[in-house]
Amino acid sequence: MKESYGVPLPGLNLDDLAGKLIVLEGTDGVGRSTQIRLLKEWLEQQGHAVLDTGLTRSGLVGKGIKRAKEGHTLGRITLTLFYATDFADRLENEIVPALRAGFVVLTDRYIYSLMARSMVRGLDPVWVRNIHRFAPKPDAIFYLRIGVDELIPRAVFTRGFDYWESGMDLYSTEDMYDSFRKYQTALLDQFDHLAEEFHFNVIDARPEPRIIFEQLKAGIDRILAPPAVRPLATPPEEEPAPVEELALEETSEEQRRRA
Repeated sequence: MKESYGVPLPGLNLDDLAGKLIVLEGTDGVGRSTQIRLLKEWLEQQGHAVLDTGLTRSGLVGKGIKRAKEGHTLGRITLTLFYATDFADRLENEIVPALRAGFVVLTDRYIYSLMARSMVRGLDPVWVRNIHRFAPKPDAIFYLRIGVDELIPRAVFTRGFDYWESGMDLYSTEDMYDSFRKYQTALLDQFDHLAEEFHFNVIDARPEPRIIFEQLKAGIDRILAPPAVRPLATPPEEEPAPVEELALEETSEEQRRRA
């Protein structure tokens, strides 16, 4: 049985989920997608059925979020509720059915990214937590952490600076580099607080991907390992009666025969 952080979605039964829910968290450019791909291949080679999912993949609103963000006009509350809807739809129609069927579910980010983004944008932390409390508690949360100075070159040499991931909706500046640094610094601070609150497994994301992969494998192996079976206790052997007691029993038997 899996527990939620609050009240589950109406009609969503979490009592018979045999699979494992594994979360990879971290900022953009930290290498989550690479690790999800490597982990899925490895788990399938081990004989596990695997579902991988992530933000904006909902059949209900995934494409709508992407279209809405193109206009750079979404308000912070609308953005938060849009992503919460995306997550709820994937939870009901992908994640929970897969867990019920015994799959290992790998999710590229979870409610923690949604919460961190919303709180950086100044939304009430209590409200933000409450609208995500229907989420089931994962079996493990791995947080790939990297500092902003190491993150900037990765962003520059991959896909560049994104409007939303640079926090351009927050800061009154035309310098996307400066905005990226401010936003990602604030985001990392939120992640660090969430890591303590929700007990993330923090992994240094600076080494090359294979080293990180080996650490993730070791952590997931511990989760998937069957529980140790304790051997049945063997009954203690009966100890022979003391010599004095035997002698008394024999004496009593002789007395009865004589009588």
